[in-house]
Amino acid sequence: MAGVGAEPGAELRALAPGFAHGYGQCSLHELRAREFHRLAGTVYLDHAGATLFAQSQLTNFTKDLTDNVYGNPHSQNTSSKLTHDTVEQVRYRILAHFHASPEDYSVIFTAGCTAALKLVAEAFPWVSRGPESSGSHFCYLTDSHTSVVGMRKAIMAMDVTFTPVRPEDLRLAEKRGAAACDPTCQLPHLFCYPAQSNFSGTRYPLSWIAEVKAGRRSPVSTPGKWFVLLDAASYVSTSPLDLSAHQADLVPISFYKIFGFPTGLGALLVHKRVAPLLRKTYFGGGTAAAYLAGEDFYVPRSSVAERPQNTRGLCWPQRDLAPLPPRGRRFEDGTISFLDVIAVKHGFDTLERLTGGMENIQQHTFSLARYTYAALSSLRYPNGAPVVRIYSDTEFSSPEVQGPILNFNVLDDNGNVIGYSQVDKMACLHNIHLRTGCFCNTGACQRHLQISNEMVKKHHQVSSWPVGKQGLLYDRSWMVVNHNGICLSQKQEPRLCLIRPFIHLQHRVMVIEAEGMEPIEVPLEENSEQAQICQSKVCADRVNTYDCGENISNWLSRFFGRPCHLIKQSSSFQRNAKKKHGQDQFPTTTATLSLVNEAQYLLVNRSSVWELQQQLSTSDEKGRQESFPIQDLISRFRANIVTSGTRAFEEEKWDGISVGSLHFQVVGPCHRCQMICIDQKTGQRNQDVFQKLSESRKRKVNFGVYLMHTSLDSSSPCFLSVGSQVLPVLKENVQHHDLPASEKPQDVSS
Repeated sequence: MAGVGAEPGAELRALAPGFAHGYGQCSLHELRAREFHRLAGTVYLDHAGATLFAQSQLTNFTKDLTDNVYGNPHSQNTSSKLTHDTVEQVRYRILAHFHASPEDYSVIFTAGCTAALKLVAEAFPWVSRGPESSGSHFCYLTDSHTSVVGMRKAIMAMDVTFTPVRPEDLRLAEKRGAAACDPTCQLPHLFCYPAQSNFSGTRYPLSWIAEVKAGRRSPVSTPGKWFVLLDAASYVSTSPLDLSAHQADLVPISFYKIFGFPTGLGALLVHKRVAPLLRKTYFGGGTAAAYLAGEDFYVPRSSVAERPQNTRGLCWPQRDLAPLPPRGRRFEDGTISFLDVIAVKHGFDTLERLTGGMENIQQHTFSLARYTYAALSSLRYPNGAPVVRIYSDTEFSSPEVQGPILNFNVLDDNGNVIGYSQVDKMACLHNIHLRTGCFCNTGACQRHLQISNEMVKKHHQVSSWPVGKQGLLYDRSWMVVNHNGICLSQKQEPRLCLIRPFIHLQHRVMVIEAEGMEPIEVPLEENSEQAQICQSKVCADRVNTYDCGENISNWLSRFFGRPCHLIKQSSSFQRNAKKKHGQDQFPTTTATLSLVNEAQYLLVNRSSVWELQQQLSTSDEKGRQESFPIQDLISRFRANIVTSGTRAFEEEKWDGISVGSLHFQVVGPCHRCQMICIDQKTGQRNQDVFQKLSESRKRKVNFGVYLMHTSLDSSSPCFLSVGSQVLPVLKENVQHHDLPASEKPQDVSS
């Protein structure tokens, strides 16, 4: 049923020679009106994410449930037997759909494809690395789904080596395959790859299955016995899979990908070659042949596909063990989702009745994809620039190499990418349902968009943080004091910068680390019954604080070599911001402060830092030149908002900024002291930064601007996110045309 859409315009048929779609005598318009009338007025283009179920499929399933009584299959009554027999019939129906013989394959029902992959990661007969063996290898194609790549975490815990393999490398692997083949070595290895890329729709050769198993194509050069897991979830949604011709050892699938309903059920098809080797630790109801509750005695079912004979009678002799549910499967813990399994039957019935089979679906969906590929490729702006950039390894020439997935970015007339969220919003205005984002194939996304590992890591170093009444939540809420309760700053104690705090909101703790010290945890909130309230001084203000405890006090004292304490501003204490001379009071609410000098936020412009860097990089009279990396310079200014995309020191012309729904007022420049001379990585002092800034500004050493909330709706949580667009508001005496058009929107980078 995938790909049910509106009739393509005849004027574009020439774009896709050989274009043919539909299911024979069945009119798509009639089919859509009868089975998918809920789509009226919409264009649904998310079958890769969620195929839509047909109306008759749901109707027939509901009628089945209302006409029959399906009991728990672990019992012996008539309704339970009906469930058992129906479930077994569905297993055979699944195998028949994939041309798999019951003598060769077993069906294990799971919660979905991801659960099937997790089961393989836990049950495969891995051999750990040891002094005399390199152990098993887990190899996966870099164009694999997240759920495949995620298997490596469970496998690493067993001390097993994992190796990502690029598609281009595996295509060349045939040359080294024979050298790696050693029939005497039975060390088990597993290679996983998708039959169809979830990102681009590229279809990888099913012939790799036999070649890898026979040793003619090895993912890595290591002796042993290779097993192959074929991730077929995306592929089988629109194409037939013949497991009699391509006998993968393990095949995970999700049924909603094929016919839309049920959404919480998948299966793992297991070949007899690997079935006896699978291991299991946890056992749930129906998966044990026998066990004792009073001691460690457990006997698993003897095979994956075992179907024990029905137990006759309800009374057992006392000399025997208590009876167990007779129809349990070795890898199906507890009672399977039997009503969902019954829904699978109706899914197959409807699919065949409406489409005639997977071959017709493959032809129909591929024709639609090729048509769309040709149409989008032909779109041009008046200046000749393309409207879209398509990410594909093929030109949609054949369904053998390309599936019906089309991935693209929309461009402006200058060739710049228009953000997917903006495209999604515009599409929604016209009732077009698209699947947007990078999906679940990071490896393919990186390859097609040419994104390096370093770029991904850098992007995820920071993301978003909640905003509170006093600024970023928990920001600048603690301070270190000496034995007299006097605040320590980096002016007196430069080694303060060597302490690294990490706040874990979910666990409600702050973890503090420093070189040579064991990490220590500090609760984010005080214990109201045990907290000892004390008074401290911040910028001439008396503030109520509480001591964070003896453990962190001893930790800090050892690190600094003198008595120290960590104190935090009391949550019940409110410190209001002072109104500066000539400055209007904040419009809506009284701004409150944490343990800061003057304002809730400090903003630094990356372009301003870059200009300072250029000045510092100039050689002195003796030819010496010291390197000041841009990120190291930024850290010296200790800002909590860093913007990019404008010219140097433009921020001093702003009256305020907006970041999404958050609005901030600029309350003045930040007057710098010699604290900016301290390298935040080493704690070493260098006067050049302060001196050069003083020379270049020709006035007070200002760098960065202070910000305050002008409004904050406390009824719902607010977040400040990296990458958000920043809209500045210029001061009244600054002409708007002085600000280049390309520089009006800025970006928050941290």
